[in-house]
Amino acid sequence: MTMMSTASRNLGAFVSRASSRHSSTLARSAVSSIASSSNAQNNDNATALKKNRCPLSASPSFPNNNANANANTISTTIQTRSLSMAMPRRGFPQYTLFGPDSALVLRATLPQFKRAGSDGVSVDRRGKLVVEFVPRNATGAGFAWSDKTIFSLSVEEVGLLVSQLPEHSVELSHPVFVQGGGEDGMEGGSVTQLGGDAVEKVLTIEPGEGKSLTFKIDYMQGGVGGQTPPGMEGLPSTPMEIAVQAGEVEVIKSICQTSIPYLLGWNTTMDIASAAAISRGLSGNNPNMGY
Repeated sequence: MTMMSTASRNLGAFVSRASSRHSSTLARSAVSSIASSSNAQNNDNATALKKNRCPLSASPSFPNNNANANANTISTTIQTRSLSMAMPRRGFPQYTLFGPDSALVLRATLPQFKRAGSDGVSVDRRGKLVVEFVPRNATGAGFAWSDKTIFSLSVEEVGLLVSQLPEHSVELSHPVFVQGGGEDGMEGGSVTQLGGDAVEKVLTIEPGEGKSLTFKIDYMQGGVGGQTPPGMEGLPSTPMEIAVQAGEVEVIKSICQTSIPYLLGWNTTMDIASAAAISRGLSGNNPNMGY
């Protein structure tokens, strides 16, 4: 009985140890399997990452690169617009009035300058105020701008208009010239007088009711209008005239009055002379002017 009990206990212990070893083996197998699966998954992920990774020499594409590109484009556009909006080098002052049969245009031809001494400037040729008469097209629609008749006013003639208008009439006459390089001989080139004083271009300004004026241009010979200067066939028929109302008269007078210093070059040369005087004064090099 004692021997059988001992044997039973030994057998149970053996079975228990065997079962424990089997369970441990199964657990190690399971852990190994899980580890292997995890390693395989990691290897697959690493392989995929390597395939998708950009070469070192290439720049990876990130969203902020697009933002930088847009910013550069906007900056370039702003710079281009800034250059295009720079101060223009030429100006075309002009005042235009439209009548039923013709248009009246006032524009300025500025003086020409030349070098004076080593660092100075002076007026070579005075500017003029140009009066243009433009006939309406034969169809009645629009104006024949290429068929305009021009009368250029000297500075003194502009002063005469300021002093006489709108209370008094003014009549100005010019010899007829062939243009040899500029409108009415104003923009360079030679001019040739035609027919002596036989045919003249005459500008007449007559006062009307309520301080209005009538501007009229004509070619006249011996007091008779509607003439055609020799060698200038094809000119628009004259006389041409346009009525100017009181408000427009005031605008024309203001243009005439404010244009005189510019036509003389007075403003330009005075500004340059003033800047030079200031510079000399600040440097202590004022000359003794004797007063």
